[in-house]
Amino acid sequence: MSYKILDCTLRDGGYYTDWKFDTELVRQLVKALDSNNVDIIELGYKSPIIGGPYRKCNDGFVNSVIDFKVKADLAFMIDVKDYVDNNKVNIPLIKDIIKPSSIFKICRVAAKYNEIQYIPEIVKILQDLGYRVICNLMAISKTLKEEVESYTNITQNLNLTAVYIADSYGALYPKDVKRILQNKSINGIHTHDNMGLAFANCLEAINQGATYIDGTLTGMGRGVGNVTTEQLLTHRSEINTDLLDCIDKFNKMKKHYG
Repeated sequence: MSYKILDCTLRDGGYYTDWKFDTELVRQLVKALDSNNVDIIELGYKSPIIGGPYRKCNDGFVNSVIDFKVKADLAFMIDVKDYVDNNKVNIPLIKDIIKPSSIFKICRVAAKYNEIQYIPEIVKILQDLGYRVICNLMAISKTLKEEVESYTNITQNLNLTAVYIADSYGALYPKDVKRILQNKSINGIHTHDNMGLAFANCLEAINQGATYIDGTLTGMGRGVGNVTTEQLLTHRSEINTDLLDCIDKFNKMKKHYG
């Protein structure tokens, strides 16, 4: 039962807050996640699209917030579609927004199937900037078996940290996860809880050998939300009291934003 937990509360939960979060709450969250041995903390996006500070994850800003040492690797996500113009990767835009690795160690590259042809070029740029890279195929429930195979064929020689699928619409059953993860090139999963199966799907992924599992605190995320980080932590070992106050605060935030 050895797997890494990636918490993406601020990135996925940002859809409700316009990626704006109280600084002290973020500090408390990161410290609590770190003390509970979360392996990767995804703080938000680096995006050219307008939004709050965690939509941009400016390195200077993040350094001013996370002004303490953490054991976990800090990460951000980019959407491939944001960096493609006229069917070409916009290299100057990437290099304008994403600077050489500093406080961040990992970049996650998210794409739908019709965007996977851009992945190798984008990954090479990010790796040259010093990042470890995770790739994430979105909308997996709408993706055919041969399309998943095309995705893993494209990503298999890119020296990636993880190759993910994302159940963006919360439409998978555990039997679907089992079938998809027969493709052993896939070792990460991001689940949504539309049918109340997010945790069950994570457990099946772990049973099939997945080594990277996403969660968000209290499940706060796009749509109905995600598997909860606290469930994953409890399954893997246990949680300490540092996280309990954060859980209470994020539950109140979920209620506020509906």
